[in-house]
Amino acid sequence: MGIDSAVQSALDETPEVQNGPSKQRLEFRLSNNIARFLVNIKAAGAICTTFRDGNDGPWSSFTLGFGTPTQNVRMLVSTTGYQPWVVLPQGCAAPDPSTCAASRGELFLTNASTTWHNEGLFALEAEQHLGYTDDNGQFGLDTITLGLLGSGAPTETNQTVIGIANPNIYMGLLGVNPKSTNLTNFNDPQQSLMSTLKEKNVIPSLSYGYTAGAQYRLKQVLGSLTLGGYDAARFTPSNLSFGFAADDSRDLVVGIQSITTQSSGNPSNTTSLLPNPILSFIDAAVAQIWLPLEACQAFETAFGLQYDNSSELYLVNSTLHTTLLAQNASITFKIGTDTTTGQTINITFPYAAFDLQVSYPLVENTTNYFPLKRAANETQYTLGRTFLQESYLIVDYEQSNFSVNPCVFSENQQQNITAIRPTLTKVPQNGTTSTPASSSKSTSSSNASVSIGAIVGIVIAALIVLAVLSLGSWLVLKRRRRLRRDAEIAEVPDNQTVPSDQKAELPSESLPSELRDTDNSKAELGTGETMKSELDGKDRPPVSRHELSDPGSPWPELDSRERPAEMYSPPAVMHEMPGD
Repeated sequence: MGIDSAVQSALDETPEVQNGPSKQRLEFRLSNNIARFLVNIKAAGAICTTFRDGNDGPWSSFTLGFGTPTQNVRMLVSTTGYQPWVVLPQGCAAPDPSTCAASRGELFLTNASTTWHNEGLFALEAEQHLGYTDDNGQFGLDTITLGLLGSGAPTETNQTVIGIANPNIYMGLLGVNPKSTNLTNFNDPQQSLMSTLKEKNVIPSLSYGYTAGAQYRLKQVLGSLTLGGYDAARFTPSNLSFGFAADDSRDLVVGIQSITTQSSGNPSNTTSLLPNPILSFIDAAVAQIWLPLEACQAFETAFGLQYDNSSELYLVNSTLHTTLLAQNASITFKIGTDTTTGQTINITFPYAAFDLQVSYPLVENTTNYFPLKRAANETQYTLGRTFLQESYLIVDYEQSNFSVNPCVFSENQQQNITAIRPTLTKVPQNGTTSTPASSSKSTSSSNASVSIGAIVGIVIAALIVLAVLSLGSWLVLKRRRRLRRDAEIAEVPDNQTVPSDQKAELPSESLPSELRDTDNSKAELGTGETMKSELDGKDRPPVSRHELSDPGSPWPELDSRERPAEMYSPPAVMHEMPGD
């Protein structure tokens, strides 16, 4: 199918996406082993590509353009990385097969880009706890296009790009963590792609929604990545919100309270697969689920798995594969904010979610495997892309929280893209979806929550108004008392002796100038001259200032970015990247 006909086909199948600015949406729709990438921007359009990628499973990938002229590269999502990682030509060398470049999502040639600026070799930080990145990456600055050239997708210049050759990270990775990169010192950080998109109002907030897709569901359900929001049609909202962990390199931590399995033939027979609850890190950059040895041994017993010491994988031969498909067992993860208490949610997987294939260079020949890895210690407990096939992850870096929600799968599913705006929209809970005021899905009846910061601002404003009114009332009363006292003094005849007690109370030298028996007093009480303001000139007392009255002060303690809200919904523009 040609590009033009593919575009028209995608538009015909998706009535929400049309050519023209009215929809404010750009969708990269990939059907039949295809990935999508949706971006809410001012111009709308749709283009197609046709790939699932990976040597550890058929994962939805996302196409980005790098350099000048643009080189298209297919990438997976990394929830830990904060820059794009691209595979360099050094990543495909003898004895790699001729299909190496295509299997790794295509290579990026830095010397073919006129806008590439080399920054040097630096150590790779992400995935070190799993032993995947013990070497260096080629750091540089170049132009990045969030989609195919000519599609109308946003293009950003001078963005940090990291070239890799390590076969342990087989595909290029699109980092969605907004942290900056410090190459030589902390005084000159390089802004992340996410932060650049937020700064230029391409996305409304530093947030995203992501699911890896499920090729075993319906007609091979695609992955979905939305920058600055989430697709509310892809999940059932949970009522559970997680705060970030203290270690910012492992921020998305959940408590796995139990893992159980049930056979489809005997659902009442439940087997425990996790001897003790653990804390685990969600990391989309890796495919497998990393568990303690005792848990892996429980999986071995329940499913008849055998560990291959050479590949350090659970390879599945054809006989076992047939048996496991027939049993069609389900596996349920019960997760919470900690390991023992509080609210929990269940994410249930069919066996098909674990029925994956692994290929070169992990093994010589493509074979079935079970995506389970033995963790050496608690720092390696990880829930990888396998977990994100049946769960939808929403992360808000401005509010420092995230949620995990069970995915929804239905025929002819339409997108429901919802922006995350920190001051208004919370993460949807209890089966309802909170819609942002400026979203294309919003209505006048939207029940947006009023943030704590807004309430505090209203209270402070009310106190300031009350203080101003009180000061005004006090000045009016003071002036009335003075006028009344002036009138009483004026009524005393010039030849009348003022009683001694009044003289003592009002000695002339202590009276204000306007009350003394001088020409000034006559002028003020008469009609011949203009009254002199008591607060005029040099005698005016200094203007009192409220400590919060500085119009140039942004009141940092009330900054919306510091509000401890959950997951709020932002403005218009958004990027959705559904996967292959």
